[in-house]
Amino acid sequence: MITQLLSAASKFNMSEELGGKPTEALSAALTAVYFFVVPVALFLVISVVAYALTGKRKEKTESKDSVLTHIE
Repeated sequence: MITQLLSAASKFNMSEELGGKPTEALSAALTAVYFFVVPVALFLVISVVAYALTGKRKEKTESKDSVLTHIE
């Protein structure tokens, strides 16, 4: 049974993709920027835009009396 599993596993080719060439590794700083800073910045931008579009707004009440001529 083990020999059958080994022969079946060897039929799966675990070679590199065609045209795939490894490049240089990312530095720790670039890794932090790509996987932490950029997603957090995108989240904040999307949150601010969503809040700006759906947040409560003060209703403007137009007073007929001027502040200079009316005492409350």
